[in-house]
Amino acid sequence: MDFDTLIIGAGVVGLATSEIFSKNNQRVLVVEKENKIGTGVSSRNSEVIHAGIYYPKDSLKSLLCIRGKILLYEWCLNHKVSHCRLGKYIIAINDEEKARLEMIKENAGNAGMDELYFATSEKINEDEPEIHSVGGLYSPTSGIISAHGLMDSLKVKSQQHGTDFLFCSKVKSITKNSQSTGYFVEITDASNQASEIEVAKIINCAGLYADEVALILGVDDASYKQKFVKGNYFKLSARKYKFNHLVYPVPLPKLHGLGVHITLGLEGEVKFGPDVENLAVRIEEYSVDENRKTAFYEAIKTYLPKIEMDDLIEDMSGIRPRLAADKEFNDFIINEEFNRNLPGIINCVGIESPGLTASLAIAEYIYGRFN
Repeated sequence: MDFDTLIIGAGVVGLATSEIFSKNNQRVLVVEKENKIGTGVSSRNSEVIHAGIYYPKDSLKSLLCIRGKILLYEWCLNHKVSHCRLGKYIIAINDEEKARLEMIKENAGNAGMDELYFATSEKINEDEPEIHSVGGLYSPTSGIISAHGLMDSLKVKSQQHGTDFLFCSKVKSITKNSQSTGYFVEITDASNQASEIEVAKIINCAGLYADEVALILGVDDASYKQKFVKGNYFKLSARKYKFNHLVYPVPLPKLHGLGVHITLGLEGEVKFGPDVENLAVRIEEYSVDENRKTAFYEAIKTYLPKIEMDDLIEDMSGIRPRLAADKEFNDFIINEEFNRNLPGIINCVGIESPGLTASLAIAEYIYGRFN
């Protein structure tokens, strides 16, 4: 056996998984199609540490977000990863939205997220003078993090534990070893040169392409199908307004987006987003269309009445691997494929938000499936 565990994808979930497996004396190989870690979903997001407010009780998103938040703050302190626990307001702009805050708080409490408090419009105005609201909820455990800092620290620790990384490479095929419980895996490099290794376990953390990798691993399941959903961001053209917390509107139906919210960077920069743009074609294209500015402006103006169109300039975008099934709620898929006669293979599919917050807990959950 060449390696105990093969991990496909060097985003934040793959890196967290490599760290916990290698720390526990597993010989780990991480295969990544790009030339470095974290070039996809993991590095193109709001860099928010979510509290675990919105997700249904006992769902993986709820359980792993709440657990992951705790692990993430501990990791940041122990490994000197830049972060800030600055808190978050979810603000209502009318009485209808204010009534929905009751449902949000009740859901959070049922899921075990008790640190969420009602805030009056007067209190919100005291903390955030630029914001218009009729009331809101305050989450003191929400925060921001350097996603790149986190991923760099996970890579360093993984390598210290003995993890090997293979960049510019893809898994082309797998074959079960009829003589053991392992798998022969064919890997191609940037020159399309193939090599074969034998591994005992395979963990698919391929992000945007997790459904395609699952097919290579022998799992053809319609429920694994992902679609690409783009989230665009705009930023302030100048530091015209000062904010002290994350500020979110009441979320969209079906949690298909948390609304165009205010996100603060670790250096104090302000950006707005993401919006929700369903892509007709599965292609990674990250330009931001300036024509989306009007919709951003109109959304932001509902809670930041002083905003002017010229205050906004295009910033960045990211793409989420959303499960294609249009359900009321799509949970993470983290499945060991034992029932498909593929023991030792775990597919992680539909790992969108709160994947960054949940990353260490996802890795812990995956490790627990084997131990």
